[in-house]
Amino acid sequence: MNQPILPYAGTSGWSGSDTSKERAIREDKDGTTSLRQSQTLVHVRHQLERGLTWKELAEIQNWHHGQASGALSVLHKAGLISRLNERRNKCAVYVANEHVKGRPISIRKIKTCKHCGGHL
Repeated sequence: MNQPILPYAGTSGWSGSDTSKERAIREDKDGTTSLRQSQTLVHVRHQLERGLTWKELAEIQNWHHGQASGALSVLHKAGLISRLNERRNKCAVYVANEHVKGRPISIRKIKTCKHCGGHL
């Protein structure tokens, strides 16, 4: 993945603070976001039908919650992975689309971002 997926007002998203927004813009430009998204996709695909939770991804990559859940959410929003209805250790399970295998999936709800006005 050479170019990052930037679905939130042209960014990968931020929590609402100025520092969070600055971090998102910086990482989107310097390649960090693209690398994180690519690594996430590789890890999700590697897990086959088992899939991956944000906690598992965070442990593998030594990322904090926002980095792991943000990458999974953006890939899910872009349709590159699916979020199953099942949970593991109280966390949503993400799988590559080809590994859903008929299991119920969670459909993303359309929301409006209070920070950027974009649809989430």
